[in-house]
Amino acid sequence: MIRHLGPVVLVLLLGACASAPERPASTATAEARALLELGRTLPGEYLASRNRRQREAGEPPLWITVETLPSSQIGQAGFTLSQRQGDGPPRHFLVAMTAASDGRANGAFAPLDESGQPRHRCDMRFSLGNNGFVGETDPETCRFGPDQATGLLKEIAFNGSRLVIADRLVDIETGDALAADQIHRFVRTRSYSGWAGRREGDSWRLAREFSLEAGLPMVPLDAAGMALGFQVDLEIVELHDGDEVMLRLNVVDSETGAVIGQAWADPEAESLGLALPDTQVGLRLLPD
Repeated sequence: MIRHLGPVVLVLLLGACASAPERPASTATAEARALLELGRTLPGEYLASRNRRQREAGEPPLWITVETLPSSQIGQAGFTLSQRQGDGPPRHFLVAMTAASDGRANGAFAPLDESGQPRHRCDMRFSLGNNGFVGETDPETCRFGPDQATGLLKEIAFNGSRLVIADRLVDIETGDALAADQIHRFVRTRSYSGWAGRREGDSWRLAREFSLEAGLPMVPLDAAGMALGFQVDLEIVELHDGDEVMLRLNVVDSETGAVIGQAWADPEAESLGLALPDTQVGLRLLPD
């Protein structure tokens, strides 16, 4: 995680915007207040959905951690986005915003090097809403490559609980896409308390309490510390080529890997469970 960035980096990314006069939060513009609220709601841990191809190929889930950068001025906000997948090295990015007018903000996007310094800077335009924002770069000005012939259209959207990041590489000369769009749909991870049971003859072995978070499988243990023989996990599943994202509870036999049962719910569900003749699992959302 990159934690040593601060106001100086925001000044470098936002340029002249950093010279805007300070004012009390109570008299700040609606756009400045929206950025203050984003500093509270956007940070957190997010897990990306996986489509059928990714699941069948065994691709590990993609995670992103969002942290707020300190800012010395009302009307500015900065965030680091740290992305990781499996055992691969993390990738770090910075998104900075400064309040404008008419529900908008100006800002920048920058990938960061290993020391946490921006490697490249692209301007971004943001539309601010009650619960989030939508931002994008302009491929004409966000260019990469030795001849600067490749443009990047990057879109970032946040609605209060879900984060979408999309990338399109564009040939500057023709305007054509150079590859398939990369779209990642992230859902904020939340923790559940759970119980589980497995029938053995005429009685049940129970795991009366455990905690579970999406993307982190676990094996319930009974009162004696013995495994119940199955693994429980939650995953974010992409349906119909991204038209819908769902939370899925999977219960899998620990020895054979066979799926014992599955249950579906909305990603913001407060409870879900599985009830089979010999296996039962119940989950309830823990307060933040």
